[in-house]
Formats: sequence, structure tokens, C-alpha cells
Amino acid sequence: MSGTGSRTISLDPGNGGISVPRLYFALLRQRFTGTVTLTQREPAGARTVWFRGGMPVFTDWVSEADRLGDLLLRAGLVDAAGLARALAAHASGNGRLGEILVGLQLLDEAARTEMLRDQCVRKLVRSFAIEAVAPEASVTAIEHGLGHGDELSQINTLALLLQGVAAHYDDDRIAAELGEGLAGDLVATPALTRYERQFGFEAGDAPILAALARGVSMARLLAPGIDLHRARTIIYTLWATQMLRLGDDAIQAIAKGATAAAAAAELGVTLGSQSTSPQARTSSSRTAQRAKPPEPKPPESKPSAAPKRLESKPLSKPEPVAEAQDDSFEVGLVALEARVAEQANAFALFGLEPDAERKQIREVWAELSKTYHPDALEGAGRSALRDRVERVFAALSEAYGVLSDKDQREQLREALAVGGSLKAGEDTAAVVRNAFEAELLARDADKLLAANQWARAAELFARAHALSPKDSDVEAALIYAEFRRDSGDATATVAKLATLLAETPNCARAHYFKGLLELSLGDTSNAKQSFSTAHKLNPRNIDAERQLRAIMLRERDANPRPDPKDDKNRGFSLRGLFKK
Repeated sequence: MSGTGSRTISLDPGNGGISVPRLYFALLRQRFTGTVTLTQREPAGARTVWFRGGMPVFTDWVSEADRLGDLLLRAGLVDAAGLARALAAHASGNGRLGEILVGLQLLDEAARTEMLRDQCVRKLVRSFAIEAVAPEASVTAIEHGLGHGDELSQINTLALLLQGVAAHYDDDRIAAELGEGLAGDLVATPALTRYERQFGFEAGDAPILAALARGVSMARLLAPGIDLHRARTIIYTLWATQMLRLGDDAIQAIAKGATAAAAAAELGVTLGSQSTSPQARTSSSRTAQRAKPPEPKPPESKPSAAPKRLESKPLSKPEPVAEAQDDSFEVGLVALEARVAEQANAFALFGLEPDAERKQIREVWAELSKTYHPDALEGAGRSALRDRVERVFAALSEAYGVLSDKDQREQLREALAVGGSLKAGEDTAAVVRNAFEAELLARDADKLLAANQWARAAELFARAHALSPKDSDVEAALIYAEFRRDSGDATATVAKLATLLAETPNCARAHYFKGLLELSLGDTSNAKQSFSTAHKLNPRNIDAERQLRAIMLRERDANPRPDPKDDKNRGFSLRGLFKK
């Protein structure tokens, strides 16, 4: 859904409507930005969920148990006295409670964002009971300011769906919606291999996931240690997110090898093992990830962030030739051979940008296949080039196979977005998976860095950097954490950060850490510039702004403005010099 406009959607699956989990997932796939209005039973009233890019960012669902101040107190992040001060300021209209707490330095920005996310998740989970209250929702596509440059952040929708279903869907409700599908074969699609970690499955879910990956029925799931209600919860959640086939569809998928188990075997992973690490587990306070996770995307839509442009120049379409002596054919062939030798990815081989649409792909393929098909060589007097052309045409055919498949094309786009450039045959799924795992590790490392646990932070940043070596934020944090861990040479570390910034000048974290080191060296002028640049690149970096203010205050105190009264007291006046 895009643009503006509103529509009413039935939330009664029994009468042709869709459930809340399916609605939220549909909005995720469409990268919906706008609002969804639902009805709350108690206290009665219309409630709104704001979405950005397909993911919830805020809701006004009323829940006394989920008030921000109480959550902060229970988590031990603020004390009662500090909270009382902040609440008094909030009651006076001085801003949002979270902003006030940060402004009073009672809470750091990271903890504030984490708790707001936790609060939003808790409230959204309660919305999964909505069908029993009012069987419809009003969905309005409209631009809004929430979740864009403020203290809010996007919620990991897949983890939210699993929590919501677990909290509000009993066996009867699941059976009523899935019907006979529960009685037949069940198999998870290959997509589960890519997105398993985002659901935040529990360690005990591994046997259920492994069985669904291969293909199973509810009857065959009757085994010691298997919680059938939990199994039904997972089955419904995967079905609602289009990652599970039922009945005849499951049988056909198993016959074709289009299963999560087959995909996992190709990637060398075991389904269920990705859910057992601490970073993968989901709780009400650990639902969303540090940045935009690679959520499932609509098959035909462009990525939410434009992938990096390929370094190689677009390949001009070679024109068909009729005469053997025309060398334009061989010029184009040489260009293609060079790209094949470089193991260019499918988009690069076709001379296209990663956001190319299917129509563009088909047009380029039609021209290339017509010009470089081996069977066309003899009639054009080019039989001597057959061996060369066959190798190039095989590579073109393989590339077109990737670009013409919706899932493979989108996966390649995702990998290019996080990996910069890929070679032909490189495991795109692994690149995306590694980048996401690096985000999880970096998120935990940031907390350790804030707690001055330098050694552990450096260890996690090093693991994140190994998984995603092109992430300049992670590399900058690793350089700084290693310096603090080893009590290293500040001047040498500044040089390392400067080298990183020469390659990625828009890395705000590198500017910030460079400023801290320059400040420790007494280089106030450069430190001020570094903090200023860091804050300009990332206005949410409050620490950079604070450091900049502190420097300016020190400079003001060191160079106070002269008081005009001083001249008068000394019997001297500038004005007197100009009296006639």
C-alpha cells in the first residue's frame, strides 16, 4: 500500500477477513507508512498504531501496566526520586517523559530508546486480542513524523508476531483459522532459513523447527519433549508470515525440494540452531534490533534503502551486426568476457543498477541473448568465436536466471546493500545473514562500551567486523575499543580513524571517537570539529553534542568578555578619546 488513502479491513477471519498477525505482516511486506486504527475494549476507545517502512514505531494503546515510568523503575534504570522530578516536568508540558529523563541526565539515550521500544512491544502484543472486540481496522496510508529523527525506533515485526500469537491465540483459535490445514502435511519454506533469527525462537523450539523444515504432520509431531500448543503457535505464526505450506502445497514443495531443510543444507546451517544464541532470543525488552533489520520485503518492490552503486560502468547494449568485419560485436564480447573474468554479479554483468525493474532486465536480456547466442554465429560469419561466446552466454544465462527470479533478485539486492559488491556465485544469503548477526553483536558491544568493559566490547566488535567488514561504524568502534582495552597510543589511534574516514567520510561514529581521542591529547580545536561533524552527520548522537557544548563553555570561561564598567572604574573611557 502506498500513497495516501484509507480503507477499512475486516479482522474476522471467519467472514473473509484477516487476523491482526496477517494484517501486520501484509503491512510489513508493503513497507507501509501510515496508521492503523483499532478498537480497545477496556478502556474503550479507538487506538492507533503508527507504522514506518512496514514496521510499528508507536501506539497509543492504553495499558496501565505498561507505563514508561513503571517499566523504568522495575528495570532499575531510574530511581523513584528521579522519576518524580521527570514526571513533574512532564506534567508541566516540558516535553515527552523519555526526552526529559535524558535531558536531566537520569537516563542515557540508548536505554531510553530500548525502553520505549519495550513499552511499544508490550502494548502491541495486547492488540492481538482485537478480533474479540471489534472485527475491523482502519488503515490509512499517510506520511507522519513518528519514527523519523526522533526517540522512537522500528519494531522487529516477526518477533512481535510470535509474541502476540503466543499471548493471545489458544488451540481453538488457531484451529478455527487454519481448519483442515492442521490435519495435513506441513513444511516450512526456504525463507525461514533467512529469517529464523528475527523471530526470536526459544532454544526448546529447535525440534519443532527442524521437523517443520523437513516436512511433518501434527500427528508425527507427537513426540516426547514436544509441546503441541507451542508447536501450533509456531505453525500459525509461520503460516501468517507466508513461511509455511499446508496440505497439497506442502506435498508439492517437498517433492520439488523447496523446503527450509533443503535451503539450510545449501547454506550449511541447522534450522533451530540460529535461535539458541542469547542475541537471537526475544523478550519483551529485546524485541527490535539496533538498526533496520532485513525484514521480508515485497517481491516486486525496491529495497527501502538504495543499494550502493556498482563501481563498474553500465555495459552499453551491443547492436546486432550483419557483417563479419564489423568489430563492434567483438568489442562487446571483450567487455563481457572481462566482466565474466571479474566474476561480476548478475546486475553488473547486465550493466544494470541493483534497483533495475523486471522490464529493464528483460529488455537487456533480449538484446544480449539475440546478439550473443552461439547459434547465431555461423550465419554472421563468426564461427571462430564460438568457444568464447559459449562461455559468455552461459554466464549471461545464469545471471538472467537469478534476475528473473523474484526471491533471488531481492536476495541479491539485500546482499549488495550490506556488502557493497559481490562476485558471481557468492553466497548472497550468507552476506545478508552475516550483516544481520553483526548488527546483533555490535548492539551488545555498544552496551559494554558504555559500561567501560573494554575487553569484552572489543571482542564482540571484532566478531561483528569479521562478519561484516564493510561496516564502517563497527570498524570505528572496534578501533576505539581496542585502544581503551590496551591503553594504546592515542595519536596512532587518531591516525587509524583518519584513514577510515578517508574511505568513509560520512561515518559519524569515527568522527565522534576521533574527537574523544583528540580531546584527550589536548587538541581542542580538532576535537571540536570532530564532534561538530559527528553531530551533523547523526543529530541523535547526543554525546557528541554534549562534548561540543562542554568545549565551548570551557572556551567561554577561559576568555570572558570584558566588562565596560572596568574602564570607568579605572578612570578611562574609550568614549572620552573622541570628545571635542
